[in-house]
Amino acid sequence: MILVCSVRYIYQINLRMVNGMVYVGIDVASQKHDCFFMNDKDVNANMLITINNDIDGFKKLEESIHSFMKKADDKDVRIGLESTGHYSHNILNYFVRSGFDTMLINPLLTNMERKSSSVRKTKTDKIDAKAICMFLMRNKEFKPYTHKSYHTVALKSLSRRRISLVKQLSKQKVQLHVLVTITFPEYLKVFSKLSGNSSLEILHKYAIPSVIAKTRIDALTNIIKRTSKGHHGRTTALLIKELAAKTVGDKDSFYAIQIKLIVEIIRFLQNQIKTYTDEIKDIVDENCPLILSIPGISYAIGAIIIGEVGDIMLFQSPDKLLAYAGLDPCVHQSGNYNAMNVSISKRGSSYLRCAIHQAASVIIWHDNTFNKYYMKKRNEGKHHLVALGHVSKKLIRVIFSILKHNNTFVGQN
Repeated sequence: MILVCSVRYIYQINLRMVNGMVYVGIDVASQKHDCFFMNDKDVNANMLITINNDIDGFKKLEESIHSFMKKADDKDVRIGLESTGHYSHNILNYFVRSGFDTMLINPLLTNMERKSSSVRKTKTDKIDAKAICMFLMRNKEFKPYTHKSYHTVALKSLSRRRISLVKQLSKQKVQLHVLVTITFPEYLKVFSKLSGNSSLEILHKYAIPSVIAKTRIDALTNIIKRTSKGHHGRTTALLIKELAAKTVGDKDSFYAIQIKLIVEIIRFLQNQIKTYTDEIKDIVDENCPLILSIPGISYAIGAIIIGEVGDIMLFQSPDKLLAYAGLDPCVHQSGNYNAMNVSISKRGSSYLRCAIHQAASVIIWHDNTFNKYYMKKRNEGKHHLVALGHVSKKLIRVIFSILKHNNTFVGQN
């Protein structure tokens, strides 16, 4: 007990020796924000206020900060809030533009701070805001948030939305495949791609085999020729009509409306994805084309990497970027035991991690150095995914160098 008290006393003495600093922890919510104030001269001098998530609330908090600083006779302030989604976007921008040192903190870090303050299983807005303050006080080297370049913010937003649309499109294609399998299973043998232009046009216009079987061969041929740009024509039309006449599929007509509506959704999503892809391509070409010099990194993957990484200058080393992607290994050690087979942490950006994995899957077949490295790991008896994980780490270092030093990737074929 004497030792604990002594450590606590020494800690408080050290705090008082530091130049005065005010800490503001903001627990972000959709409609309101809870804000906790502390200063390191007197840890017991604190204050809690609640503000609305609007301009009046932001101004109220700014006035309260200046008032608290004046009362505490401090000249410096650090504001912290958790990176928990879009609710923090506006208040973060407001205080960064107002010239405050504002920290965007990983919730995992503040969660550990909250748990360390009490053994009780409690979670309130006040406790969360105070935990942010304590984290700022104990981690004075934590760097403030800076406004990234416009193109990185744009690429992050556009890429995430594009990924969401691609996932929706995939689900609709699966549903279309299910319906065609029920109504006209033989149709799947005609076109190599069910969601191709010719296939979608026929399904949207006729939907079910009973209608296709009654359609004039010339009308069907014209549709196929137009949508396939002359690659297919009368032969394909005759085959479809023949299969439609003797199909074993379900002949109920209510499937027709389902097929037509799903085709419309697929076309809508395809157009949306193309619009996003074109915009992403323009931004990448104008601002960060060097990322495309790496084999396996397309416009879509490159945009995800640039957008998720943001300001590369915030990363001091490739290992920092590796950890941000969640590709760093977990550590499990106790006494003389040190686990050898450990998984990656998966604590960073899942979007960045997925993009790196996709790029690694391609670069091993298009660059001699990466191919040799991959085969070396495979020859050591490592599983394909484990070897690919090693390639991903190597690729992270290449990406770090290109973004940090504005280099071009020079591969070996």
